[in-house]
Amino acid sequence: MASSRAEQAERTRRAVLDTARRLFAERGFDGTSLQLIADTMGVQKANVYYYFRTKMAILEALLDGSVAAYEQTLADAEGLEGLARKEFLVDGFVEQVVASRSMSPLSRIAPGVRREGRIGEALRSQSARGLRLLFGDEPTVEQRAAYYMATDVGPVVPRMKHLSDDELRELLRGLCLRILDV
Repeated sequence: MASSRAEQAERTRRAVLDTARRLFAERGFDGTSLQLIADTMGVQKANVYYYFRTKMAILEALLDGSVAAYEQTLADAEGLEGLARKEFLVDGFVEQVVASRSMSPLSRIAPGVRREGRIGEALRSQSARGLRLLFGDEPTVEQRAAYYMATDVGPVVPRMKHLSDDELRELLRGLCLRILDV
């Protein structure tokens, strides 16, 4: 009996996350409320609140895997140099973008994502670390601008729905490498 309750609880938690993911993609983080998530699921707000006390907690749960994967990419890139490092970082970044394609309207610099919480802090830290790995401790203004352009693909991805994952991966990889070639 306890096992089936735990399984039901996990299904409900997953349903909250799936519903929130879809609503965040459609309406944005700021345009989605816990009440809207509950209404869309056909449950009471208390059901959503039981699993996640805030929208930020939902967002953090949705982005945890992507943040952890890119953190590993950054760690692995430290052992590389030059073009190999740049390609490795771009490939790792693009892979996370493609893997979380449905969350693309929540770009890594979106106010709702960056505003607060541990995810915002992790993304700021990753951004600084990636910039340093690519361009050293004192990047030029042009290098910083290129980096910020290359890592904010949020506006691009939703407009490329017609591309397969492989096509999107190839497009973003090529664009990021060209932008970062400063």
